[in-house]
Order: sequence, then structure tokens, then C-alpha cells
Amino acid sequence: MFKDHHYLSGDLSKASRCYIGVLDGQIVAFGATMALPNGNFKNAWRGHRTVVLPSYQGMGIGVRFSDAIAQIHLDEGHRYFSRTSHDRMGLYREKSPLWKPTSKNKKKRTDIKYNNVFNNHYADNKRVCFSHEYIGG
Repeated sequence: MFKDHHYLSGDLSKASRCYIGVLDGQIVAFGATMALPNGNFKNAWRGHRTVVLPSYQGMGIGVRFSDAIAQIHLDEGHRYFSRTSHDRMGLYREKSPLWKPTSKNKKKRTDIKYNNVFNNHYADNKRVCFSHEYIGG
């Protein structure tokens, strides 16, 4: 239902945790998260997909749905990170007191030397992305 509507890829990791967003009884959004193995901190997760069906885009559903998913992780004692090249979502997070920028926010990724797909996560050095940690309110 959502596969053809993500701006990068319809592929989804089998290790992802999935969510749906419902509005007035209609499924309108899909989200997925993944564990984020990292040597610097424990028990962290990251956003993997956020997709809103085209007829529901532009109403602020995606950012609020993303906030709700991030809050679930925070409530479970996880740290939660998300990276996006989507301008509206990135600019929302820049202004939101619920999110704080990471050290990689709006920086070209010089630590990535080539375009690749690793664990169904597209990483490249050609896009400057927004990168934030959810801190809640």
C-alpha cells in the first residue's frame, strides 16, 4: 500500500518495527524503525521509513506521526534518531523543541565514500540531510 510512495525506495528491512497511522478509520501513514547499533551509546533506534499516502500529504500528518513513533521509543527507554532529506520534515524538526540536531545535521557525509545500500538503508555522500535526535517535551 505504501511501497510506491516513499521518495527513496519501497524496500523495507525485515528487522524493522512497523506502525500505521489511522485517520477517521482510514489507514493514511506508515512508519518503520530499526535498532541502531552504535559503540557510543546503548539502546538506540532510528527512523527507517515514514510514508503518508499522497491524498493526505501536506497536512502535517507525517511530522506528527514521526513524533508519535519517536515518543513511543523514548517512553520505552530508547534514544531515537532520524535522518531525512525531506525539506518539510527537516525544517519542522529544526524548529521543534522535541528534536535536537546531531553533529551530522546539514553536513555533507565525508565519512561515506560512495553510494551504497546497507541493510536496506540508502546512504550517500551527495545529499545533505537533516539529522536529529528526538528528546521529547
